[in-house]
Amino acid sequence: MTMDATLAELLDEIARSGRDHDQHEASHDRRMLNLEPDTARLVSLLVRSSARQRVLEIGTSNGYSTLWLAWSVRPQGGKVISIDRDAGKQELADANLRRAGLREVVELVS
Repeated sequence: MTMDATLAELLDEIARSGRDHDQHEASHDRRMLNLEPDTARLVSLLVRSSARQRVLEIGTSNGYSTLWLAWSVRPQGGKVISIDRDAGKQELADANLRRAGLREVVELVS
């Protein structure tokens, strides 16, 4: 399954932004701690190849991996439940999911 260019560009943007943010953030709790792009692709491949319909993610952060997971389960009518205790990060993830058109695939839990 091929990802559309708009989503791929958004993922690249979020990955760059997360890396830039983390390089300048001393506090571990405030970092985005995104997966590396190759790792995110592998996780996506595993989810898609096993035709998962339900995925639980612990640590939403800015939604980078959440987007990968949502894109991976959507063809099967799946859902992602993503948990993060940081309301600011959840707001950022919510905005990114909406930009990608994948918000309806994800339940954000605090």
